[in-house]
Amino acid sequence: MPVGPLARGNNLCQRFSMSWVSLPPALMAAVSFYVGFYYLIMFARRRSEVENLAFAITCFAIALYDIFCAGLYNASTIEKGMFWQRLQFAVLALFTISVSWFIYHFTRFRSRIPFIIITAWLSAFFLLGVFIRGVLTLSLSRPFVKTINLWGGVIVYNEVDPGIIYSIQYASMILAAAFLFYVLVRNYRSEEQPNARPILVSMILFFAAALNDVLVGAGVYPFIYLLEYTYLFIILSMAHVLQSRFVTLNREVEELTQQLEEKVNDRTMELFFSEITRDLYAGISGEAGAGADEGKNRKRDAGTSISSLSQDISIVLNIDKLLNRSLEKAMEISAASGGYLFMVGDGGGLETAVRSNNEDVPFWVAETAARTVEERRHRTVEGHDAAGKAGIGALDSLFVPINLREETIGVCCLQRNRKAGQFRETDIRLITAFIAQAASAIENAYLYQRMIDQTAVARQHSITQNIEDKIKKAIAFIQQNYTSDISREGLAASINMHPDSFGRFFKIYTNKKISEYINELRVREAARKIAETGVNIIDIAFSVGFESLPTFNRAFMKVMKVTPTQFREKKH
Repeated sequence: MPVGPLARGNNLCQRFSMSWVSLPPALMAAVSFYVGFYYLIMFARRRSEVENLAFAITCFAIALYDIFCAGLYNASTIEKGMFWQRLQFAVLALFTISVSWFIYHFTRFRSRIPFIIITAWLSAFFLLGVFIRGVLTLSLSRPFVKTINLWGGVIVYNEVDPGIIYSIQYASMILAAAFLFYVLVRNYRSEEQPNARPILVSMILFFAAALNDVLVGAGVYPFIYLLEYTYLFIILSMAHVLQSRFVTLNREVEELTQQLEEKVNDRTMELFFSEITRDLYAGISGEAGAGADEGKNRKRDAGTSISSLSQDISIVLNIDKLLNRSLEKAMEISAASGGYLFMVGDGGGLETAVRSNNEDVPFWVAETAARTVEERRHRTVEGHDAAGKAGIGALDSLFVPINLREETIGVCCLQRNRKAGQFRETDIRLITAFIAQAASAIENAYLYQRMIDQTAVARQHSITQNIEDKIKKAIAFIQQNYTSDISREGLAASINMHPDSFGRFFKIYTNKKISEYINELRVREAARKIAETGVNIIDIAFSVGFESLPTFNRAFMKVMKVTPTQFREKKH
């Protein structure tokens, strides 16, 4: 019979409606495939993180399920619909197995036996569904076509009623999901994996969607299947927790690397000064070698080694640490009880760089150090009987100019109690030689620091006056409101800048990220409160703007180099 225009129009509308319904699953399948390949590559690079492999397989299973859903929604006959239904049940078994192993590896569950049972049980149903045909699985003799009017369109599901095998499989999947939900809740409450919350939420949505699909499949009420949509939430939640774990791990590695660098720097500096001291002792005591030529060669080799090491150390070490360690080592090898290190500033005057105690520098010490620089002598200036000038006890003082390329760049002052004896000629020669060797490293460190400062200034010059004014306005706002929640986007909007541009120019101008700048202000205020009050550290952390104690502890350690508890113990 010829088909009239009205009938053709109805058929066209129906085909269009079905295509529209199948479009979301097809798009979700593409997303799932992409995420799956991404984490499969990540597993190939990090084989120890097996949860990445389980998550990749889960993504592929979800992608296949979405494709089979799209096929079912486009099926024009019951026979075609049954074909896609069978594939759906097969891939659902694989999905449940893969997501089970993901949760096992993610939560570090104490036993794998329940997961082996789940895998074996659902694998059996997978094989039964593939090889058994008929009423036990799916049969054309049990058609169950559903027609749903939704949002002005007609959706037709050409399905058959599942048999006993698939019904048991579906019930088994629900029980397995309940067990996995228990594992996640247990893990979440154990404080081992606080990031499990998003997966918990997605599992709740999964249960709700599964209940809906059971009721729709049983014909209790007409509605669309929702399970394929909740799978997208499961993927997003899994990806979120894995990414959060990776970011946390990366942050911890950075902190450990920073601590390791500091320890390596300290150890390198110790070896550097130990090598200098050993060489000087050997040279002064005559233990450098039997022959004169051999002694000269060893001295030349040691000098080359020290010179090379001094250049390396000046680059990797903090200038303040280097100066402090120089004074400590000078006091150690001279048995001094106190000391000061003065460096010539940009204006030509002396500046106190390091002192062995927190007391003010005595006037006569500063005066003698200044006179040492003015006279530009290349020998020590001895301040015997200085106690009368200082009025601080019986001390012998030794002033050693720090010379570099015929120029005096500083003065080292060492003091010894008279009970310990006066500085001997050997002490003077040893300290003079030590300071001469350390001077190169000190100067190189200063040059390196100046280079960094000049680079920062040069980068700041790349900022226009208009941008600088905006950055200053943002900084003023931060300094007044740093205890509140401040976002980069909000700051950028307040000064009419794009967030990315604002963040880049802020880093150039301050040499800090926005978050680092805010956290440093918060830490400084927290340190003040810890030192001056007896308020609980947790309350102080929240009062200055931190949202959690671990974040506060990490930021405090980064800025102050000690934990909040250690800082309070030192101040009280």
